[in-house]
Amino acid sequence: MRSNTWNLVWTLIGAVIIMMTFVNTSDSKIVFGIEIDIWVYRGLWGLITVASFVSYLKRKKEEAG
Repeated sequence: MRSNTWNLVWTLIGAVIIMMTFVNTSDSKIVFGIEIDIWVYRGLWGLITVASFVSYLKRKKEEAG
């Protein structure tokens, strides 16, 4: 079983990456050699961040109850 701490780590990493895309102004990002729109990039990291946080909350609830 994966440690619940890793979900928090991914949540923090995702939040920092999303914030940094607003600081470093660019119209696109290159991911795996493919240029994608910055909003798609933010959306992907937003999805990863939210999914990790929801997983963290679920595991924490299971441990408590």
